[in-house]
Amino acid sequence: MSVPVVPLSAFSNLAGAALVDDLRRLLANPDLAGLVLFSDTLGEQLALLPVGSGQRYERIEDVAGVEIEGLRPLCAMQLRAEPAGTSGDSERAKELDKREASLTRRERQLDEREALLEQREQALQTDERDFFRRSGELARQTAEAGPGKRATSEAQG
Repeated sequence: MSVPVVPLSAFSNLAGAALVDDLRRLLANPDLAGLVLFSDTLGEQLALLPVGSGQRYERIEDVAGVEIEGLRPLCAMQLRAEPAGTSGDSERAKELDKREASLTRRERQLDEREALLEQREQALQTDERDFFRRSGELARQTAEAGPGKRATSEAQG
């Protein structure tokens, strides 16, 4: 059994608002290789487990099949590339780490922009509903007042 590795956006959506502060704190830790999201069977209890050098588990693969206090791994997110063996590989790994950090930063910005757009969309929908409600009331008032005004203007003419 393996733990599915997902991108930051999917991971943060699954983690939800309750774990957002913990997630940000852990993302800022350069020593972590990844994070694993644990959940109970109903998805009511969630927990984050850091993975990497100096942690209880050093690799995401080590967490597969583990159960901690009734919680099982739901998904994982890779933060850093695995350490490379040779110097040529280490330069490539450094470049990959830079690109991954850049991608993570951009994904975070994209998530923030997406949240702002959702808020704006909800506000626009509320304004739109209010506008159509008011314009419907105006049309109804005009229709109610209309026949009386027509009869008066025809009598005068």
